[in-house]
Amino acid sequence: MPPTESQILAKLKRANPSLVSSWAKRQAKSVAARGGYLVTKMDDEARRYARVSHNDALPLPAGAEQTLRLDNPQLQKLQEAYDNLDVAATSHTQWRQGFLKRNLSLAWFRGDNAYVWQFRQLRNAAEARMYLTLLDVESRDRLGLLKRLEEDAMFGAWTFSYGNRPPVSRDLLDSVNEISYLDAQMGLSSIEGLRVLDIGAGYGRMAHRVSAGLPNLARYDCIDGVATSTFLCQYYLDYRQVPDTVRVVPMTEYESLEDSYDIAVNIHSFSECSIEAIEWWLGQIAQRDIEWLFIVPNTPHQLLSTELDGSMKDFSHLVKAAGYEQVDERPVYENDELRALIDLHDTHFLFRKKDATK
Repeated sequence: MPPTESQILAKLKRANPSLVSSWAKRQAKSVAARGGYLVTKMDDEARRYARVSHNDALPLPAGAEQTLRLDNPQLQKLQEAYDNLDVAATSHTQWRQGFLKRNLSLAWFRGDNAYVWQFRQLRNAAEARMYLTLLDVESRDRLGLLKRLEEDAMFGAWTFSYGNRPPVSRDLLDSVNEISYLDAQMGLSSIEGLRVLDIGAGYGRMAHRVSAGLPNLARYDCIDGVATSTFLCQYYLDYRQVPDTVRVVPMTEYESLEDSYDIAVNIHSFSECSIEAIEWWLGQIAQRDIEWLFIVPNTPHQLLSTELDGSMKDFSHLVKAAGYEQVDERPVYENDELRALIDLHDTHFLFRKKDATK
């Protein structure tokens, strides 16, 4: 009787274990190929599309590596204070500690991670897709922000350069696109003494860009239900030396927010909260004199939460209950042909307080 496959493998393993490993890999590829899949080893470029990564071409600023640590006593104290708050906004369904540990390298917080997907958002052909994104954003940059706002790739941001243009990143392009949209829809740059409330401000990218790009800014308050975000936001905005008009408000001091703002912005944040947390935040907005509400969800054409069991719930009725009616909805990237090539379909939603439209 001829030897069985398992007997042959046992002999090979005793003689040369590497032969067994090679055989197993070939078998796996063969099975995958019969199913219509190609199995190949990822190179460094391909790995960027599938996992957290950062650009380490520039070193961290002095002291950053020692400060931006999960065991930083200041961060741990802040986390404890947030944990002790009895508000829905600090009870997380997505931004839990396990999620942060898997999706964030604290010192390289501007890389591809929980805050900003860069290579993973673009999947393959990142350089070409980013160029198409740049063309779309550039076509609406009436304020000339792409010529005035700089990208220095600090803290791990992936950057892309094209011809004589200055480098761009997703941080920069998203910010310019959002500012341009709001300026076109509700005259953001022409509001004298502009006051902005940024809910779910993350590491502070929008605050940094608005304060650098709009001279009419009088107040920009950043608040976030995630302690790590508050910690990073304060560090980053201090590093950028933003003006005194920009303030980071810890959740422990949420009652100290202003009574009136021109606009509240929520960019890719409500989509990562529970319906209870979203309702709590909208309650805070409803209590204040805020004419405009800008929401960018994670799903196109829908306002959906993230629940603890992974399900999603529509929260559009909560926006309406807070006293806001929708005045505009359009794709983040407005050129139909370019959007099809980029294959990114996020949506801008703009709401206005009902009594302000009369």
